[in-house]
Amino acid sequence: MNLFPLKFQNRIKSILPEEEWELFFERCVEPLPKVVRGSDRLKDKEVLDLRPTVIDGAYFIDRAEGDEVVLGKTMEHFVGDMYMQSLSSMLPVEVLAVEGGDKVLDMCAAPGSKSTFLSQKMDNTGVLVCNELSSSRSKKLVANINRLGVCNAVVTQSDGTFMNKFFDQEFDKILLDAPCSSEGFGRRDSKFFSSMWSEQKIYEAAKLQKKLIVAAFEMLRPGGVMVYSTCTSAPEENEMVVQHLLDIYKDQLEIENVENSAIPYRKGLEEWDEVKIDSRIVENSWRMYPHLKSDLWDSESFYLIKIRKVEGLKNRSVEKSSVPLRGHSLELVKKNQRAEVLVKFEKQFGIERNLFDRWEIVSKEDGSLWLMTRGCFQFVQKNMYQRVGFEIMDKDSNFSTEFVLRFGRYATKGFIELDEKQKIRWLEGYDLQGLDIRIEKKASNVRLVRYGEFCIGWGKVMQEGSKLKNKLSRDLVF
Repeated sequence: MNLFPLKFQNRIKSILPEEEWELFFERCVEPLPKVVRGSDRLKDKEVLDLRPTVIDGAYFIDRAEGDEVVLGKTMEHFVGDMYMQSLSSMLPVEVLAVEGGDKVLDMCAAPGSKSTFLSQKMDNTGVLVCNELSSSRSKKLVANINRLGVCNAVVTQSDGTFMNKFFDQEFDKILLDAPCSSEGFGRRDSKFFSSMWSEQKIYEAAKLQKKLIVAAFEMLRPGGVMVYSTCTSAPEENEMVVQHLLDIYKDQLEIENVENSAIPYRKGLEEWDEVKIDSRIVENSWRMYPHLKSDLWDSESFYLIKIRKVEGLKNRSVEKSSVPLRGHSLELVKKNQRAEVLVKFEKQFGIERNLFDRWEIVSKEDGSLWLMTRGCFQFVQKNMYQRVGFEIMDKDSNFSTEFVLRFGRYATKGFIELDEKQKIRWLEGYDLQGLDIRIEKKASNVRLVRYGEFCIGWGKVMQEGSKLKNKLSRDLVF
């Protein structure tokens, strides 16, 4: 108990029954189990020792300590087949239930855990607006979007509390996983409560959360759904924030019931600090605690609720920025040019053209080519943004590393197989020497680089086939 400030202990004792106190405090600093999610290819990986969780496509991963390669340096992680993420972080995406073709806003998106999961659930179609105010965190968001081959994302960098000033009631689904006092972080760092927790942080977070939830609700289309979540047990940041929204919009929203018998959770609190909580919030809130777990579920403190907008808001006005939009410098590639690009892939690498049917190919002002959905292209014609789509080729017609990692797996020719020793040197960023690569006359000297089932980059054949120049992005070198 010495790990926990007295104020935190008293708060928990006001929330949980006495017989659970000891187990809660023990478990809220117990390390989280390793959990990964990923592509369909991941579930067949016996070598990873995966166990199922309550979320389809997500697995507990049991790995012995010692000489094993850390998860972040496995081939599955490198090529975007695997993402490390806690179960509670995946749950809001599951509950939001996005579909292909939806227009979705992830309001506080970095580092991209939920955004990339949303894209997966949307089958990489529709429009996914990923907003992150912090420029440094935005870079991490973009890096994860690139690694997982997300083509339906628009990255924006706005203050979420003001987004409702320039977005109308236009989103089908909104995820607001709000910045919070982060009590759940105790399962990642046991010193959190003694060195970082404070009641003042709870009050400051609650002020921001109330602004964010109002802005989010105002951007939902009539009939649209939002999920509000935090990784904290503090009622000021959970039920009280939802109560604030309900007090403002009353009958214009509904709190939706969410059922999942496989997840151990508690309903919301009926009262806090002498404030009575609306019964709709109480009945439909999910409160998850670290001491409530099962064979399929193990998480930190977490809160979640699902809200539907039943009636449009009247007399709302929004203002689009008068600043020239970079989206106007984008051009949809015409059919004949699109066919030319895709035929090149097919002839050079055997990558079938129909793989790209769901996306447009767009050229930017500098001549680079990008994959994106038609919805994303239309969105950036009207709105400010930081980045859109997934790069295929740069201005010099060189393949992007991310494109090769994502689509090179489908190549049936034009690639070089590496052995273990060569793979290690390649990922360290070195050119490969002493090769014997045959190049037909007038054929391209570009080769994809494969290691087993993984495509791990591309290179240029030089010195009459004896050298492969490494074109792996410097950001990805181990």
